[in-house]
Amino acid sequence: MEAFFTVVLLIVLFFWLLGKLLPRVLAWYVRRRIGGAPQGGAEWQQRWRQQEHENKNEGEVEIKYSEPQEKIITGNMGEYVDFEEEKSN
Repeated sequence: MEAFFTVVLLIVLFFWLLGKLLPRVLAWYVRRRIGGAPQGGAEWQQRWRQQEHENKNEGEVEIKYSEPQEKIITGNMGEYVDFEEEKSN
């Protein structure tokens, strides 16, 4: 019975530590992934707007053409039939 309580206690301690450490580890990981965001909210918003402005060129249109793809029809596909309905009098 003592072993059971020890296991339960260890599980509770594990999840308690996980709850305390996981938010900090996650915040560190997110800061590292986005390039070391400053702690102040106003500074971060200013930096974000500046990056958006640098990436966006107003009035410039970009057209991308893609190569036409060849239609793939296998032997088990049916044939497409275009039909029109006729009204009979």
